[in-house]
Amino acid sequence: MKKIIMFLILLITGILLYAHFIGTKNFKITEHTIKANISKSFEGFKIIQFSDLLIGSTKTVEDLEEIVNEINDLKPDIIVFTGDLIKKDYNISDNDIEKIKELLKQLDCTLYKYAVIGDNDQDNYKEIMADSDFIVLDNESNYIFYKDLTPIKITGITDTNDIEKALTTTDDLDVSFNLVITHQPDNIDELANYDINLVLAGHSLLGQIRIPLLGGIIKKEGAKKYIDSYYEVNDTIMYVSSGLGIDNNYYFRLFNKPEINLYRLSQK
Repeated sequence: MKKIIMFLILLITGILLYAHFIGTKNFKITEHTIKANISKSFEGFKIIQFSDLLIGSTKTVEDLEEIVNEINDLKPDIIVFTGDLIKKDYNISDNDIEKIKELLKQLDCTLYKYAVIGDNDQDNYKEIMADSDFIVLDNESNYIFYKDLTPIKITGITDTNDIEKALTTTDDLDVSFNLVITHQPDNIDELANYDINLVLAGHSLLGQIRIPLLGGIIKKEGAKKYIDSYYEVNDTIMYVSSGLGIDNNYYFRLFNKPEINLYRLSQK
C-alpha cells in the first residue's frame, strides 16, 4: 500500500512539474504597468501582446480558439501580434488557413489590431492578417486616437534598413506616447537615437530553455543580445514576450511557460 501511495505522489508531482516548468500547451497571462507622461485619456489603456504562435509546432489551430477567448476576456483597447504566425516548414492546409482567419477575426478590442512581420511569416501572411482585421505595420507608423486629440504613435519595424522612414508619418503631430512593435528584440539598438517610450518584441522565446541564475540558453539571429523579458535601453523600456509556440525541433520549454502579455498605461 505504501508503495502505491508513493507512486501516486511521484506521478502527481511529475505531472505538476511538467505542466508548470516543461509543458508547452498551457499558457499564462503576464501583466505589467507602464508609467509614462501620457495624456489623461490613456490612463488605464490596455495593450495585449501575443507573439510567436508558430502554428504547426506546439500550438495548433484548435489551440488558437482558447487563446482568442482568453484575450477577449481581458477586454483590451488594442491588440498587437509581434510576428511568426505559422511555423515556416509546416505544410498547412487551405482549410486551416481559413479557420485561422475566422478565429483571429473574432479577437475583439476597443480600437485596433496591429501586427508586424516575423522571420517565419510567408508571402500569404499579410493577406491572412488583413482578412482577420489586423493592420500590418511593415516599417510604417500610425496614430491611435482615444478620447482626445493627443494620440499614441505606433510603429511597426520589420527590419532596420530605414528606421527614419519607418518612424515618419504624413502628419507630424504631438503625441502622448511612442510605441514600437517589432519581431526581433535586437532591433532596439537601431532605435537608440529616437524618442521611443516602449518597445514590444518577441522572437527570442526568452531562450526557450531557461536555467536558474543563467537565463535562456538558446540564442538566435535577431535575439542574441536581448533574450530576456525586460530591458531599459537609454530611456526606452522593452518587453520581450516568451511567445506561445516553438520555432525549432526541440518541442519543450524549461522554466519558461508560454504567455500572453497585458500592459496597462498609467500616468507618472
